[in-house]
Amino acid sequence: MAKKAKTLPSFLQDVNIASGFDLLVILRQHYYVGDKQSWWWPNFLSLRIENGIEMEGATQIYADLSLCFAAILGQNTKYIHAAHALSQLYHFLSQNITIQPHDTLISYSHYPQPQLAQIAQPHYQDSILQQLAYYTPQELIPFIRIAGFYQQKAMRIIALAQNIINDFATFDNFALHVTKEWLLQQKGIGLETASSILNYALKREEMVVDSYTQRLLGHCGFLFDDYESIQAFLTTDLHRAYALYDGMPLAQIMARLHGKIVECMKQYQLQKLVY
Repeated sequence: MAKKAKTLPSFLQDVNIASGFDLLVILRQHYYVGDKQSWWWPNFLSLRIENGIEMEGATQIYADLSLCFAAILGQNTKYIHAAHALSQLYHFLSQNITIQPHDTLISYSHYPQPQLAQIAQPHYQDSILQQLAYYTPQELIPFIRIAGFYQQKAMRIIALAQNIINDFATFDNFALHVTKEWLLQQKGIGLETASSILNYALKREEMVVDSYTQRLLGHCGFLFDDYESIQAFLTTDLHRAYALYDGMPLAQIMARLHGKIVECMKQYQLQKLVY
């Protein structure tokens, strides 16, 4: 296990960081989080994944139901465990998906997990919702056990599927119209999980703030009152990054900034500050 560092890496020392844009400019020089299609966080439509990073992103941007569940599975566990749990869950769900005529598995042979890339397509997402809404936690637990807190997570995944159907009817409608307030009303979904769903799953302009983010900013000398204040700081001047990324959507830039923060913290393991 890497020993936790007490000080910032040299490239973050004695520099002026007045906004999220300033932080992005610095981290961009040290951390590569994938090609221009990448959102950092992998999904079943990622073309290449290395060490938990989406090195080659999907060729088209879709709202992704699987990442709604990934955000829940990723709570209080390592990425590798959440990713494995999600894959096992989707393999289980794939057994009862009616594949459309002429939608052959060979068409997905260029994906790391062809079968899961197939059922992650937009036209199967409502079928997955319908399946999950009728399962019991005990039926899902064997597939997500590795993610920990499996009873709670199974219940939360099922409840989310049921409530999406009840309040929005379809996943597309949910993706277009859900609000952060609605997400926060769902049992087990807090600020970080809600932001992850909005940004990574639904491709919205929403900055994810996690414990890594708070710890890195703390070591940079910043102290914030609440989650929203950290978001406001990180999104300050971030529109200036359009020039760095050749017109990349701001939501994707936010995802990549979060990814660079996480990769930095994974490398340097900065200690939690005590005030």
